[in-house]
Amino acid sequence: MSKEDWGESMQGTGVSKGLCLAKVIVLKESPIPLDGTWKGYEEEKRLFLSAAKDIYEKTRTLAEKTRQSIGKEEAAIFEAHCSILRDEELIRPIVEEMQKGKTAVRAVEEVIEGHVRTFQGMENEYMRQRAGDLLDLKVQLQRCILGISMPDLSELKEDVVIISRDIPPSVTGSMDLDHVAGMVMEGGGRTSHTSILARTLEIPAVVGVKGILDYAKTGVLAAVDGELGKVYLNPSKETCREFRDKIAREKERNEERQRLVKLPCRTEDGQEITLYGNIGTPGETERAVRCGAKGIGLLRSEFLYLSRNRIPQEEEQYQAYAGVLEAMGDAPVIIRTLDIGGDKEVPALGLEKEENPFLGLRAIRLCRAEQELFKTQIRALLRASEKGNLHIMFPMISSLEELRWAKETVGQCREQLIREGVAVKDKIPMGIMVEIPSTAVMAEAFAEECDFFSIGTNDLIQYTLAVDRGNDRVSQLYSFYHPSVLRLIRHAIEGAHEKGILCGMCGEAAGDKKMIPLLIGLGLDEFSMSPGSLLDARKLIRRLDSSECKALAGQITGLKTAAEIEQLLDGYLKKKEEEHEQEL
Repeated sequence: MSKEDWGESMQGTGVSKGLCLAKVIVLKESPIPLDGTWKGYEEEKRLFLSAAKDIYEKTRTLAEKTRQSIGKEEAAIFEAHCSILRDEELIRPIVEEMQKGKTAVRAVEEVIEGHVRTFQGMENEYMRQRAGDLLDLKVQLQRCILGISMPDLSELKEDVVIISRDIPPSVTGSMDLDHVAGMVMEGGGRTSHTSILARTLEIPAVVGVKGILDYAKTGVLAAVDGELGKVYLNPSKETCREFRDKIAREKERNEERQRLVKLPCRTEDGQEITLYGNIGTPGETERAVRCGAKGIGLLRSEFLYLSRNRIPQEEEQYQAYAGVLEAMGDAPVIIRTLDIGGDKEVPALGLEKEENPFLGLRAIRLCRAEQELFKTQIRALLRASEKGNLHIMFPMISSLEELRWAKETVGQCREQLIREGVAVKDKIPMGIMVEIPSTAVMAEAFAEECDFFSIGTNDLIQYTLAVDRGNDRVSQLYSFYHPSVLRLIRHAIEGAHEKGILCGMCGEAAGDKKMIPLLIGLGLDEFSMSPGSLLDARKLIRRLDSSECKALAGQITGLKTAAEIEQLLDGYLKKKEEEHEQEL
């Protein structure tokens, strides 16, 4: 089959949902010539420093433009680039290489590639993807030194699908995003800058489409399915018709889901259900509200620490937390204290590699070992408490001693701030993530000393079933529906209610279509999920009957396998769908 006739789908990994059908623009990077003539140390140094200054100014402009048009968090990647361009730990070695007789282009290549290899060798996927940011800076510097212009996509005349090996931040930042219908990358990953940007802007995106640059041509038509990870180059008339029909139906569904935001979130028989949003950065707050979140059930505070060459100071943390609290007004904002370790690495901390990091020094354990780190965060949180309805949540709690230590530290920081004349809210609810089996088993004891629970099913399942949730070889054993997991969830909810506190859930199970009716039946008070799942969850809840959900929860008691329980939940949802179709 020739490139022109390519009409079959190519498979990648969908990283941003949605469908699009548009003409292609292919971005191919020309190799950078590394073997130029050395012009002497002073001239090479001048070329390099001039390029670094030029790119710094352009990147600073991009950061401001991105902050205004998209959001603070999306602008952070460019601010990080600015910091790197001013970092003596990077600049000095490059200059030293030029003193040895290397051209500016060669010096940039060797020094930055060394840093790239360090990032690529890290176990954490997020940190590996940061290598792409360094590569972007490297290419920008080299192009500027050599006088090679960057691709200009700032004024697109029609909707297009961008296809590239990877789309660096410097290119996405200058794109006319109103006309980018889709993004397809031969490389990339779910946590790359481009993937995060695509999800934020709801642009269909697929990564890891091997070999697509061998077939793609600028100007041909492409159909992209960002959920299934499929890309069609030069699609057939039938495929085009199918995509146009799907796009029209998706538009109708989106309009329907948006109408749902204005409707109460309650079951058919009138039980109110509380939906909150999980967010990883302050920039996601607006989307959570737009999708109907009545609060933030989980703000992952480690966004301030990851991919940084320094630990964020108190003032920087305060500004980030205060921004979310102000944006949410009186609505609850549950901020989880630092959850680092396991699959989250922070180079600035210089932590030793552990043989089994998920069972090692992570989250509250790390905070007890690095108490100044914890106190800095707590001070920032307490200072921000005046800006809204702050709730503080401690992760990875496995014993009452850990909980008591965390609360005592909060008390010490409060007293310190008050002595300094800093205003702190009188009552700040403090709770824990129930994500370790020992905590779920002792739910009543923990509930006596907490203001709320939030069940973190991701780790709870992992620790209960002894299954590494990131290991594809055993992923089939990881299940929301395992009877032991459900018993622990039930026990946590009942333990909370026995002591008069609320129990929510911020793990992936909270947004699972099959789990929602079961969790309602078990008495869960609050569901917190990614903003993209909120409208579908609300739609489902409005079709449910709480008494049926309670009966469903009772039926699982006698079932002994995950397969039996999942079959029961499937059957219930199928019945509800049939009832809804009959009503229509």
